[in-house]
Amino acid sequence: MIIDLVFVILGIAVLVKSADLLVESSSDLATKLGVSAVVVGAIIVGFGTSMPEMAVSTTAAVRGDIDLGIGNVVGSIIANLTLVVGATTFAAKIPLPRYFLKFHIPLSMNAVFWFFAFAQNGFRRYEGFILLGMLAVSLWMMLEDGRKQRSNNAEPGQEFPTQSQATETRERIIDGSIILASLVGVIGSSYFITEGATGLAEEWGIGSGFIGASLVAIGTSLPELVASIVALRKGKSEIIIGTILGSNVFNGVAIGAAIGILGPGEMNDTKIIGWLSALSILLAAVTWSFKSLSPKPMGRITGFALLSVYVFWLVFVGI
Repeated sequence: MIIDLVFVILGIAVLVKSADLLVESSSDLATKLGVSAVVVGAIIVGFGTSMPEMAVSTTAAVRGDIDLGIGNVVGSIIANLTLVVGATTFAAKIPLPRYFLKFHIPLSMNAVFWFFAFAQNGFRRYEGFILLGMLAVSLWMMLEDGRKQRSNNAEPGQEFPTQSQATETRERIIDGSIILASLVGVIGSSYFITEGATGLAEEWGIGSGFIGASLVAIGTSLPELVASIVALRKGKSEIIIGTILGSNVFNGVAIGAAIGILGPGEMNDTKIIGWLSALSILLAAVTWSFKSLSPKPMGRITGFALLSVYVFWLVFVGI
């Protein structure tokens, strides 16, 4: 029990520090590469913080437990849209610019839709390759949109300080190294937190069903949650949205592709991809879209509503 408690405490400390470095370095790299922070948040932070889900789902599918693999993805998607954002709003309000509704939200929901569509009858290998192609297209679209947004936001006649090519290359390598190291810290610490929390729950006699639906699911979403709170406190709200929506693109098409290619098969328990999960995602997407149209940032009332959706899903599907 003491070891489990130490895992949780040390894991949280490493996670917070790693997330801080990840957000700061990602923001610096975005400036140096000439792309928007939301794109770096989506591709580097969002994809990177979804590695625990990739590891769990792919391993489960390869071992023949496709239910666990698909269930982990669905739980992560819903947690990102509801739990992560809802909890973050209690730290500070989240600005949600209207252009997110035109591109980023539809791109994220498209990935989620096709994952659900293919998962209904279990994944086939050719469906995995289709999702892999969609991942490549999604990455290209995000990069192009990031360059466009960066160009549109630049002031007329604005000049950026020039550096020698060697200096610029060296700084990019440093930023990249810090990002890689902080990603390792984020992913590794989330594993120890989850393991420690699971051990404590078992010591306290909490059922395995509740552990799987709550502690483990929340544990794999901790990287996104902490990265979002750190980014918000640093005034880098674009990284928050990029992290969450990018994570869902990765979960939907990248992990879906890995499951389909490496561990195709049919689900035994289809409840996890049933209408309650679809309804929860739809409610979250409608809330996001409504706040994107509103001039007011996403505050605690909206956050509470999103948290309520997560609790609704957890009670009726997860447990």
